[in-house]
Amino acid sequence: MSLDPAISTLLSVAALHVLVLVIPGPDVLLVSQTAVARSRRAALLAGAGVVGGIACWAALALLGINVLFQNFAWIHGVIRVAGGLYLLFMAFNLWRSSLGAQTQSAPVQTPLGDFKAFRSGFLTNIANPKAAIFFGSVFANVLPAHSGNGVKLGAFAVIVSLSVLWFALVALGMSTARLQTAYLNARRTIDRVAGSVMAGFGALLLIERE
Repeated sequence: MSLDPAISTLLSVAALHVLVLVIPGPDVLLVSQTAVARSRRAALLAGAGVVGGIACWAALALLGINVLFQNFAWIHGVIRVAGGLYLLFMAFNLWRSSLGAQTQSAPVQTPLGDFKAFRSGFLTNIANPKAAIFFGSVFANVLPAHSGNGVKLGAFAVIVSLSVLWFALVALGMSTARLQTAYLNARRTIDRVAGSVMAGFGALLLIERE
């Protein structure tokens, strides 16, 4: 018995998006680092920001952003450079934080405003050209050209729902007391490693050729 074409399309979208979500990248790194270094609330808000960025890209893909990229290739280049510079800026902040004094008794949950946490997640995702490529080409091509509005809205709902679930799991899992204590005991090393990885992502974007 064959599946309904609409259901088959949504299952393909779900499988593809799960694969993209679980591959470590700037989004997962940001939410994880926020969870262990700040608080569960801040990590959840950062994750919500990432999901907001994903929702924007998914909506643009459904509206035909792939056509825009095909006709104006320079737009992708601007996004790539801006994204690389933003990731380098975040890496700089992590390294600067690691150079401060480290005390065993300092609280792990350093304050981070709700808006700032959300903004960091949103900007990390929206400035990532890999997201633009995925939603502007791969994701858009998974949906048949003749897909109705129902299928498109269903695909959007699948993308957002899976993203909410994944980043909530990351935030909740990485903000446990044990992991926060481990972070406190090795804060400088962890921040420097996270900063270096973030800088690597940024540098790769800047040197990447079209």
